[in-house]
Amino acid sequence: MPSRLSRRAVFLGGLLACSAGALAGCTSSEESGSGGGTVSATTVRGLRRRAARDGNDLLARYDATAAAHPALADTLRPFRDTVTAHLAALNEGDASPPGPSGGEPEVPADADRALTALADAEREVAEARLRAVPDASPDLARLLASLAAAGSAQAYLLHEAR
Repeated sequence: MPSRLSRRAVFLGGLLACSAGALAGCTSSEESGSGGGTVSATTVRGLRRRAARDGNDLLARYDATAAAHPALADTLRPFRDTVTAHLAALNEGDASPPGPSGGEPEVPADADRALTALADAEREVAEARLRAVPDASPDLARLLASLAAAGSAQAYLLHEAR
């Protein structure tokens, strides 16, 4: 594992940190869907909670990976912090946010494979959020698209960290 990240990785990491702060300011006023149709409050709440549950699962994966590979803990901390900021944006106004959906995630014994598994998980969550955009209200669609972009960048940076 390299001791330094490339300038590109540091730049992308800075963008992620800035986007996490901007995401926290997103509002949850829901009206019409991004495709022009009306979206019910129940649909919006369901999409938001599903995205939050996926984020909690991702957070659990970061925690399990750091526990299984203590040498990676410092490398993973900024990525985990970004996921936490994304969860805060998704859980805005939710009195009882969802927790993780399953048990303890499996972590590969090899550190490089563990980073690859995290990158794959980030990419899967990003793709799921992007697939939800057409069914979301405009505000939630913007949030989900931003989170999907940030997740894709996180996946890229995790591959760089190997």
